[in-house]
Amino acid sequence: MKRQLRANLPLLMSGVLLGIAAIIVFNLLRPAPPEPGINLADIPFYQLPFGTDENGAERPFWPSRLQTENGRLIDPSKIQSAAACAMCHQREFDEWAPSLHAIAERDTVYERAVETNEDLHRDGIEKARFCEGCHAPGEVLAGRTNRFKSVMPSNAETEGISCVMCHTATHADPVEGNGALTLAVNTGVDQLSNPMILAAPRDHARAFGAAQTNTLIASADFCGACHTENYDQSMSKATTRQHVQTTFAEWRDSWYAQNDITCQDCHMAPDPASYVRQIRKGDIRKPERYAHNFIGANYLMFDTSLGSNLTWLRGGILPGLTEQKNTRLIKKQGQATNALLRAAAGLALKDSRLTQDRLVLDIAVQNLGAGHNLPTGVVDQKHMWLEVAVSDATGSTIYHSGAFDAERGQTDPDAVIWREEFLDASGNRIPDHLTFVTAEISHLRPGVPPKGEDIVTYDIPLQDDVTGPYRVTARLWYRVATQEFVFNTLKTDLIVPPFELANATFDLPVDKKTTP
Repeated sequence: MKRQLRANLPLLMSGVLLGIAAIIVFNLLRPAPPEPGINLADIPFYQLPFGTDENGAERPFWPSRLQTENGRLIDPSKIQSAAACAMCHQREFDEWAPSLHAIAERDTVYERAVETNEDLHRDGIEKARFCEGCHAPGEVLAGRTNRFKSVMPSNAETEGISCVMCHTATHADPVEGNGALTLAVNTGVDQLSNPMILAAPRDHARAFGAAQTNTLIASADFCGACHTENYDQSMSKATTRQHVQTTFAEWRDSWYAQNDITCQDCHMAPDPASYVRQIRKGDIRKPERYAHNFIGANYLMFDTSLGSNLTWLRGGILPGLTEQKNTRLIKKQGQATNALLRAAAGLALKDSRLTQDRLVLDIAVQNLGAGHNLPTGVVDQKHMWLEVAVSDATGSTIYHSGAFDAERGQTDPDAVIWREEFLDASGNRIPDHLTFVTAEISHLRPGVPPKGEDIVTYDIPLQDDVTGPYRVTARLWYRVATQEFVFNTLKTDLIVPPFELANATFDLPVDKKTTP
């Protein structure tokens, strides 16, 4: 045996050396693999109406600040749908699927608003990249937000803010906002088949959970890239930058940021309302784990009493869900949403003063649990108002402000309201969220800052025959859309119900006749 080995060893060694040499030559001569992604020039009829940047470079996603790490567009066929991720990450998928992130691109309210804006301008569809960069990053990065649709659609593009769109992020600019995210969606994915993922899970984890990405998506900077929104000349009639959504800045300047309580701590806690109440008690420990529900403030999108109207509002059912499961997940998410809203606000009577003919009340609207203003976001549609009623000794209502007409969907025009207004170039209010013709942003009343309060004074005249004691009933209401927008943009008579954030009753055991 040994003699045979010695006799054949030179031949074996020669074979090994020849094999190594062949491998080296093959690797030297084979062409370099193509750079991942799609070249801009390969998208037929792709429109670039906004010119180049200050360095002369093309801006394929402008006016959204979204971009890919290598500057190339994505190949939709190579972007995994969230439904595919669910094969191994079922819990995360079930948490994400009912969320507003999941339907950010497809919900009817958003879609109709975008279509209305697109119709305002010759380059309206290209301008809509501003909106879609945050709501539908897959659509923008694939080149489908274009007047000529020359890119095939895919499930991943209809899923709004999906797994891949977050877990490939490498840079965020929360001050610039407007979708200022850089995604390694071409270069940072593994392209492994499911069997290969099971065979090499570390490669999959390195691709979608790289240290740089994990650090970023755990920070408030990541959220701020989209939850900061400014209007400028690139996509509106504004001559100076108008701050439309300042949620990140509101948090950054708050007690919450100073104590390292991030967006994710509250909105991704398994039970956000419980976590907020924990913070209100002074316990700022981090949640034990983070869920992918992204609980927010849009109670309407989880109101199962709307029946088929809810399915219509949400833009149908996501891939990977049955109707029964979809309803179950939405109902659970709705309960968590309502609980979080009720943990955010409070009401207090700061002072009351009685004269012979007037009752003066100072009522404080308190932000007890939100790490940003109350309300926050783009609040030309979302708004909050205070309803106050006063009754006398007989139980008769002697004053009522802020009533809501449930049949017409109208709020008392004299109510104290927290809302911003879009104004056109002539200073007229724009009621329908027409971003592209907005020139200026103003506020009827600024939002209540974190751990702050806004004191509203009511000066109520009293008739001679009115006597105390008096009972004051206060209710703080929140609504996600104005009825004007629903009628004009959604083209429906659906009444958007308001949501009660807080209520309180105050008894004033004082008779005006005994007061000097």
